[in-house]
Amino acid sequence: MKRMKIKSIILTIVLLASFSRCSDFIEEENKSNIEADPFYKTKDGYESLVNSTYSTLREVYDLPWVFEAGTDMYVQGRSDNQPESLSEYRNLTPADVNVTTFYASVYRAIQRCNTALYYNDLTAPTDLLPVRKGEIQFLRAFYYFLLVQQFGGVAIVTENFDAPVLEFQRNTPEEVYAFIISEMEQALAAVPETNTQFGRVIKRAVQHYLAKVHLTRGYTSFAVGTDFSKAATYADAAIAGQALSISFKDLFWPGKDKNAEVLFSVQYDKASILNAQSDGSNQNAFFGSYLGGEGAAKGYPYKQYTLCATKYLFDLFDQNDVRFENTFMLTFYDRYYDYFDKNASLATLNIAIYFAPSWETDEATWKAVDPARRNAAKFVPYSAAWEANTNSADRATPTVKKFEDPTSVYTANVNGNSTRDIYLARLGETYLLAAEAYLKAGDASTAMARINEVRKRAERTAGTLVLTDPADVTIDFILDERARELVGEYHRWMDLKRTGKLVERNQLFNTPLRTKYFNNGIDAFAGSGGAQKILRPIPQRALDLNQAEIEQNPGY
Repeated sequence: MKRMKIKSIILTIVLLASFSRCSDFIEEENKSNIEADPFYKTKDGYESLVNSTYSTLREVYDLPWVFEAGTDMYVQGRSDNQPESLSEYRNLTPADVNVTTFYASVYRAIQRCNTALYYNDLTAPTDLLPVRKGEIQFLRAFYYFLLVQQFGGVAIVTENFDAPVLEFQRNTPEEVYAFIISEMEQALAAVPETNTQFGRVIKRAVQHYLAKVHLTRGYTSFAVGTDFSKAATYADAAIAGQALSISFKDLFWPGKDKNAEVLFSVQYDKASILNAQSDGSNQNAFFGSYLGGEGAAKGYPYKQYTLCATKYLFDLFDQNDVRFENTFMLTFYDRYYDYFDKNASLATLNIAIYFAPSWETDEATWKAVDPARRNAAKFVPYSAAWEANTNSADRATPTVKKFEDPTSVYTANVNGNSTRDIYLARLGETYLLAAEAYLKAGDASTAMARINEVRKRAERTAGTLVLTDPADVTIDFILDERARELVGEYHRWMDLKRTGKLVERNQLFNTPLRTKYFNNGIDAFAGSGGAQKILRPIPQRALDLNQAEIEQNPGY
């Protein structure tokens, strides 16, 4: 294997002005013209520093490729914006700009946390200092969890540096997981049960991620025997007896992002971003077909035509599952945003396009129900053509509507025009983490009970989706259920990596990988030395800067 050098230069102080896109409830005080050290030691200065650690989430989740591309749920559409290296694996190298950007963003976030922890010991004591320390410890551990899943062992850096450091040794994955769990356990003891400032770390958020960390480690060769049972216990603690009482439609309705089922999210609001056309969330720009170039005048969003749904994903839903029409925009009105702006009067609006699900095949019958509103509509029956490709036309496949922001500023070819929050941990996923943990711990009956809580909310008619036989609960079924519940929510690559299904499910359900490689006897994941490219490569820039001699990941 090649010798590698882990990323080095970590700066201690970043001007507060560079973090001015902080959220509405966690406001930084921008005083970039004053000296950082004495400012951070004041109560207001330290609060501003802590708040800036939250804003780093925006940079880390700026682009979705490392979270979603190259999986069973999403394929590239007509756009060339989706990086081939992360969609097809064979061409992924240590020089990949997307991997490098992600790696650097996470380490910058970690160093911001290190700075905040350093000043926690130097700031005038207040009742909130222990709580703030817990918040920061959680965030830093959260970032290391992202790194260890994507890259394996990485350098654990906890110091606050005020000068360049040119050498870091790479820790083992086992050491990184132990660090993450230790930090999160300390955070759990420090943060409160609830918080009046929505979005700050609370115990249930930490419990959700402790469940996920133990669950993920449970699949590894260095797993601890109690990992799956601890994951189940932490997940149940995060659930805290709360039912999924918010409808799936309301859970994602614009303006309702701060709801009781959201445990942790990336926060946005219009007052906290500098440029409404480029500084907000990008989540609404992906997961669907390009709709045209007149969005500003005709009221529809800019879509990149990337990360489009696979046929596998469409086929997962049946007519009893309300998540289908509440995830995908199946009905286009004359004005796309009328679905949101005039939702109470949709029955009076003319339909422009209708994507008919597989259980509704008769165009004449559909139009006959309401000829005045439907006769002029374009009826698009379900077919393999719903899975987009590089030759797909505008509006060839339904878009994901969960993340739409009708108040966004439309600018073609510019992302970042939404002020919707990005959900990172929500109660529906917590139930599914519990189900997976119970299944791996050998308790399929309780696993089924947790899954059924998710499926009950999705039922159009009571009793149509619930499971009755624990034997039906398998890892593949849980992955299918996660797909139905969590479309577009930045989990899929890590779900497949965790469960050991990354290669298998890409071969089965990712059409470009299957037809271009696997069907021709070529392993799409094949790397150097006979190893598969399961982990991401440590970026070449990191190798070049570090003076330590350590190994690159297998396959590169």
